[in-house]
Amino acid sequence: MSDSGLRDENRSIRVEKDAISSAIISGDGNKVVIYQYQLEHQLKEEKVSTTGEIGANPYKGLLAFLEVDGERYFGREKQIEKLWNLFRTLHENTTQPETSLRLLPILGPSGSGKSSLARAGLIPELARRPLPGKSQARVAVLVPGTHPVEALATVLARVATNDQTPVAKTREFAQELKQTSSNTTDTIIYDGLRRIANVLPEITVSPLVVLVDQFEEVYSLCDDPTERQIFIENLIHAAGDRSGCVSVIITLRSDFLGETQRHPALNQAIAKLGVIVPAIYIFLLIQNNLYGQTKPLAKNKCLLKTLDFKSP
Repeated sequence: MSDSGLRDENRSIRVEKDAISSAIISGDGNKVVIYQYQLEHQLKEEKVSTTGEIGANPYKGLLAFLEVDGERYFGREKQIEKLWNLFRTLHENTTQPETSLRLLPILGPSGSGKSSLARAGLIPELARRPLPGKSQARVAVLVPGTHPVEALATVLARVATNDQTPVAKTREFAQELKQTSSNTTDTIIYDGLRRIANVLPEITVSPLVVLVDQFEEVYSLCDDPTERQIFIENLIHAAGDRSGCVSVIITLRSDFLGETQRHPALNQAIAKLGVIVPAIYIFLLIQNNLYGQTKPLAKNKCLLKTLDFKSP
């Protein structure tokens, strides 16, 4: 899309939160509903000055920008545009037999800003510019941790029940994710994610996007190779299903790329579709004369654009 086309759109977004989810709603009424595996603690809001001199601090230090920070995430518009276009391409001609996986790998070294780019960049952009015919997306966000199947089951249970603590449904979904089925070649496959997603209400108009942040934890924290295999195969099978109901986004540290060779389908998808987020080093701050500046942080948009690259 051209820059002039973007300027003609209502680019504003607002966030509505409840105990279970966050809804990012665009100025045009499109909506992305986000469900987290780990519910975030509600932090006490900063006291905002009423004098009009300065607002709340928009910089989060070394913390990642999240989906609700989309309005104050600056500096990577070109990369967001690239990711959005790639994601849209993955959803074209989904009924064709040789369609690529709807899996978007975002790769880069530690500290390059992969999480922020995916969560505060791409996801809000899906509210501003939804995929054609799918203006009410649901995004399930998880970090794999030591038990990735349980993490996936938990966030799916929240999507299905809108319950903050869906213990019974999580156990049920975990068992479903571990169930195998056979195709015409008698190959054993794990397709529980596909089966769960296909029975979610209004799945054809409200597709499910599974965002696995810090995907490297599948290798660094999960000690069970069987659980690791189950988790990855569920993602791959759902992302390749021709119904087009499930899409997958992962962020992965580039030093773990070698580990993916254990899973050929995932490794091939990363090789074909992966987007590299380069590290931005501190010399850029020096190059742009940003040390020693005395302007208030909230008014120095250039500084914000540079510093956001330091988020995880």
